[in-house]
Amino acid sequence: MGSNLSLPSPSAAAKYLHFYTELEKTRIERQLAIEQLLEQRRRAYKLAEEREKLKWTASGGGIMMMFCVFSWMHHKNMMHLLPIFVAVPYLGYEAHYCYGDKLALIDKAAKQIRTEKIDELVPSAISVEDVRKRIEELRQIREDEKYLAQ
Repeated sequence: MGSNLSLPSPSAAAKYLHFYTELEKTRIERQLAIEQLLEQRRRAYKLAEEREKLKWTASGGGIMMMFCVFSWMHHKNMMHLLPIFVAVPYLGYEAHYCYGDKLALIDKAAKQIRTEKIDELVPSAISVEDVRKRIEELRQIREDEKYLAQ
């Protein structure tokens, strides 16, 4: 007796289920929004850091190139200009990263890799045979170490 009174009505259960799914959907949306904001903040911080490093790198590179040119003029040796050929592309890359569209190119390449090679990015499942082979390899390594220690 009374068992009919203790059971929830089907409409109430459906109502709660709908309510919980909406709450979960809202939670997931908020979590994704927070993750996107944190990623934007991390990227902005990294870009600001790179711009600060570029100031020092560019000034040091400029001074180094100036010394190379003076050394070349003094010694008349073309080999003194070789560091310039390394410094100029590096400084160009850093400047392009800090003030150009290098981040957009990196994002584009990352999206292309994710769409084309998604199977290569996901590791395959480990089988029992793989575990047994690895155990045997470790056992063999331990035996070799014991043999070499004697």
